[in-house]
Amino acid sequence: MRRTEVTRPGPFATVATGVAHADTRVTGVGKRGVTALFDWLLSMAERRRQRRALSGLDEHLLKDIGLNRSEVEQEITKPFWRG
Repeated sequence: MRRTEVTRPGPFATVATGVAHADTRVTGVGKRGVTALFDWLLSMAERRRQRRALSGLDEHLLKDIGLNRSEVEQEITKPFWRG
């Protein structure tokens, strides 16, 4: 029976530099996807918070920021995913 050493490279083996292992590439993509999803969820929550705060402003404060009540109503009735 013939024995071979697995750890010793053969005559045609090459060493790649700067190449990520397949597991690392897949995990990296997953992390970016999770990070993007988390950022998206945070921005949706922030948008919801801002619309709630906007709905609580009185006419005097709305005038200060250049809005009227009908514009505020239009903004706060938007779904949270719409910018």
